[in-house]
Amino acid sequence: MTSLVAPAVRFSGSILVGLLAGLLLQVFTLAFLGRLGGDALYVRAIFTPIGFLILAVTEGVIVAAQVSAGIATRSGRAAVARPLPTFLLLGGGVLLLVAGVFTAGSGPILDALAVAPAVRADVVSFVVAMCLATVVSLVPWGGAALLRGIGRTAASSALAVGFTVLAMVTMVVLGATTGLGVLAVPVATALAAVVAGAVTLGVLLRGHGPPGPWLQREAAVTVWTLGAPVAVTFLLLSTVNFGFLRVLRDATAIDVAGFNLGQGATTFFMVVALAVGSGSAVAANLRPGAVRRPIEAAGLSAAVRIALPAYALIGVLIFVTREPLSRLFTTDPEVARVTAEYLMWIGPTFVVFGGTLAVLSYLEQIGHARTALLLNSVYFAALLAIAFLLPQPVTALTLTKLLAAGNTLGFLTCWLSARYLLSRRSDP
Repeated sequence: MTSLVAPAVRFSGSILVGLLAGLLLQVFTLAFLGRLGGDALYVRAIFTPIGFLILAVTEGVIVAAQVSAGIATRSGRAAVARPLPTFLLLGGGVLLLVAGVFTAGSGPILDALAVAPAVRADVVSFVVAMCLATVVSLVPWGGAALLRGIGRTAASSALAVGFTVLAMVTMVVLGATTGLGVLAVPVATALAAVVAGAVTLGVLLRGHGPPGPWLQREAAVTVWTLGAPVAVTFLLLSTVNFGFLRVLRDATAIDVAGFNLGQGATTFFMVVALAVGSGSAVAANLRPGAVRRPIEAAGLSAAVRIALPAYALIGVLIFVTREPLSRLFTTDPEVARVTAEYLMWIGPTFVVFGGTLAVLSYLEQIGHARTALLLNSVYFAALLAIAFLLPQPVTALTLTKLLAAGNTLGFLTCWLSARYLLSRRSDP
């Protein structure tokens, strides 16, 4: 089997540009909220587990779209855009359901997180607004995923850059001219998504359409078999994040904010692994061949061979820049101190964490999302069990050290398990 490293690097590079655009938007959003004050950062910290629910839906739609487009292209089918309306309908419906359930049950949820009464209304309005903004954003994200799946990664990334620039400019304008506060984030996102979605659909439908009916059985099955396991993975992450907040229930507000900010900062460095996993998956999905096992194994090897050296450098970068990076996101020196401690412990373990994330991303995007879900479930179940056994009060530093140990122990298990499970797969 010919190595997939070269095409994986090529696709990964293009995808990385788009992901870096998304990264820039997240960094800008954190800085924007940080400049609004500690209350804004606290609202974001409480929003984080709900944010994983929203991310679960969007990633489920994105993976289903990308994999279905790759399979359609490999099979010679031209109507790549046909399933998009069904993807949008199902994803948008779930997001509206999330907004409704959170609004109805906000009392018990916020009680469990011990949220102060003074900021509860801000948290609820921010969650609902972000859900609505994400419904609109499914159009450019879903369309861009279809473009990536057919190998048009450069076009997909160019559209992502445009969306990012427009959202940032809109956020600045709203922040300067209105009293929206934290709501400037979802409003700016929605406005930018309307424009980016129109452009993305124009590019996609030129030669890859037309779209089919709003509800198609085949597309719905695709969402269930490819997207649902990915969504459940992110629901798992939501549960884990909620669990971390629960573990830190007796810690100070500074510890909670600093730990959450550290988690947010390190997510920015995950884009390389996501690009590597996605690029390797596109290369494998587009490689013709009725027998898929050796192609998928070659893609897995390419993902690991690209990710490990890249994350050796990234880990050093996180460790060295931890102090200025922490001060970039907040003006509170105590919160910055906790964040810097988080980065000091987590940074060196990124060499293996990046490899793990690349492997899991690759598995999800070649249609083995259930395997990725199984590996994630075992890992996080063990991590949370240990965290809840720690004597209270648990500090941010103690929980950070536990995460660092988990990163170190997780990679070898994940990689060996992926190789074993793929080798046992029977080709159709």
